[in-house]
Formats: sequence, C-alpha cells, structure tokens
Amino acid sequence: MSVTNGKVRTDLTTLEVKKSSDLENTQDATNASASKAPRKPSNKHNKQVIVNLDLDAGSSRGKYCCNGYCDSYPGIFKEVVGELPTGITGTFSIGKKNYAVGDVANSLNGILIESFRNNKIKYLHIWLIGALASHPDLLEIIAAERKYKGKPARLKINLRLLSLSSSKRGDISKILSNIEPFTHEGTQFEIEIANQNYLFPEGYGAALEASKQACVNEFDILDLGGGTLTFTSYKVGATPKAYQQTPASGGGVKSILDKLSIAIGREDRGGIQCSLSVLQNALEMSREVEPGKHSIKYRHGADTLEISEILLSAMSEWVSDTPSVGALLTKVSQSLLRGRYVFATGGGFAISAVAAWIQDYTTRDIESPNFKILKNPESINLIGLRHLDQQQPRN
Repeated sequence: MSVTNGKVRTDLTTLEVKKSSDLENTQDATNASASKAPRKPSNKHNKQVIVNLDLDAGSSRGKYCCNGYCDSYPGIFKEVVGELPTGITGTFSIGKKNYAVGDVANSLNGILIESFRNNKIKYLHIWLIGALASHPDLLEIIAAERKYKGKPARLKINLRLLSLSSSKRGDISKILSNIEPFTHEGTQFEIEIANQNYLFPEGYGAALEASKQACVNEFDILDLGGGTLTFTSYKVGATPKAYQQTPASGGGVKSILDKLSIAIGREDRGGIQCSLSVLQNALEMSREVEPGKHSIKYRHGADTLEISEILLSAMSEWVSDTPSVGALLTKVSQSLLRGRYVFATGGGFAISAVAAWIQDYTTRDIESPNFKILKNPESINLIGLRHLDQQQPRN
C-alpha cells in the first residue's frame, strides 16, 4: 500500500497475495471442519446364513430337524418375568419381552402357554424361534462367525412345516412374513423365510416312508399325536398325495391320559392324585413282558403301582366316550377289511401298550390285516421328509 496526493492506494500485487492467503485459510478451515464431522453409518450387513429347518409344532411336543440335527421340546413356553439366564437353550427375547420354550420354561416364572390349547398357529413364530434356540450350538456358531460383530446376524430359512391347518395357510403366511428380529445370548438375529411352498400335511414324512415300504397305489396313515388322532388316505405318484383326511381333534394321547388318570382315581388307594407328566412317562416306559401282555409301572410316593390293567379300562372309555375316536377307528377297520395297508405313526404308537391295544381293536376278526407300525413312530413324521431331499436337494 502507498500514499499518492494524500490518498491511500492499494497495491495490486499485495491484494493478490492476500486473496491467495485468505483462500488457503478458508480451505484449511473447511478441511478441519470436515475431519471433525461424524462419519455416516456403514450400510454393510452380515451375509445371510442358510438354515434348513423342518418343523412339526405339535400339540404335545415341538419336533424339529435343523441342518441335520433332530430333536424335540415340550409344546410349552413362558413369557418370563425378569431377566433370562445365560447358557441355557430355548431362551430368547423379542423386543422387551423374554421367552423360554420347552423344558426350560418349568424352571422360570411367567405365564404358561401350552400349544394344545389352540396355540399351535397363534404362536407359530414362538415355536419356530424356540426350535432355533433349542439347538445346542447353532445360534452361537452363527453369532461367532459373523463378520460385523456390531450388526445383527441374518438367517435365511428354508422351511418345511407340518400342519393339519392347511386351510389356514393365509394366517400362517402372515405370521411367518412378520417375524420380528430376536435376541439370543446378546446377539440379534433377523429372519427371512426363503421359500413359499413350505406347508405339508401333518404325517407327510410318515407317508413318504410308507410309500417306500409298500408297492401299492394307495394306502392310509393312522397318526396318534398328543392332541389329535388323524386318519389320512394317500395316492402314490412321484410323491404321495393326500386325498382324504379325517381328524378326531381332542382324541390324542392327552385324552388317553385324562381317562387313565380318572380310572386310577377310582382305585381305593387313599385318594391318589396323578401327575399327568409322570403318568405319560410311565406309559412311554411300558414294555411287553409276554405276548399280548404289557407292564406299566407308575411311581406314587414310595409305592410303585402296576397300572397295565387300568389302562385297558381307560382305552375302552377313550373310544366309548369320544364318538369321533370310535368312528375313526371303525373307518380304520373298514379300510383293513378292504385289504388296504394302514401305517401307524405318531408319538402314541411309540407307547407299546397303547399301540398294541389299538392294533388289536382295529384288526379284530380280520384275516391277515395289513396294519404296520412304522419304525420310530414318534419322529418319522418329521425325519421322513428326508426322502424329499433325494428328489430335490435343498441348498
């Protein structure tokens, strides 16, 4: 800057230097401000893990095969009061609600929900997540192997669901499409059902197994589950297809237990009050001691009761007091009279004393009846689905 005739004159060279300096200072300030700005959250997600899940959410037990591992859990759960314990299977959280599915529910406080009380479809999402959480290490392995530890693990489930409620496909689809993320042992999991054709008739695994054993065009399946007795007729093509189904709702093993409990109470033994769970365990431990004769031991306090004769009375009342059961078993006998094969399945046929009574009742006075109890009747409804993989393997 210089003075000319008393006036201040700005030197152009000096001005240019100032402008350049000001510009550099502005850029430095902008860069400093940008370095302090918070980073935008990453849009990266963990890769989806494929899980093959076969699920039979039965009235008495939920049965599942998950990536080749098969197991079951009692059809009960609790919305737990308080926090969940760690290191225990069958527990998880959805939002702020904590759940315990299966045996673990008996060790925690909360409101008990039982599957057989019309809750099989209503709480299908709980039974499904309960199956995943009941696997001894599936979720822990997926959580440990995910790349982004701060992000949810993502499950892409290839589902095969066994249910009598094929007429409620819309309700089932709505429930499965709206499954919320859940948390297990501190890790959040997101679920996507990968396939649309996931619904199969209850007992379909048994039908697949039966079709391998009998070279016939048609056969029948008699399924005695925890809550329902079902008789289904199949035609055989590339795979079996059901064309007629007769369910006796309320005619399952639980109904037999109720009749047996009442029959035991009639005995003059000082007012015995039976535990249905212990009574069911006694039935499951029944064994044939000689042809046509079984032994069933029921432990009551310090006494061991032999209740095989009482069971015979209870089974008779199961038929006479439940018209739908009587009509269905008559239908079984009529099918056997025609020479058709009837394959028996379900947890009820895993009880030797019960299975023997039903077989004798339905085949009486029929020459060479084709009545066959499938091997592993308590689980073949589910594990028999493996025959589908031979035709169309899953990912």
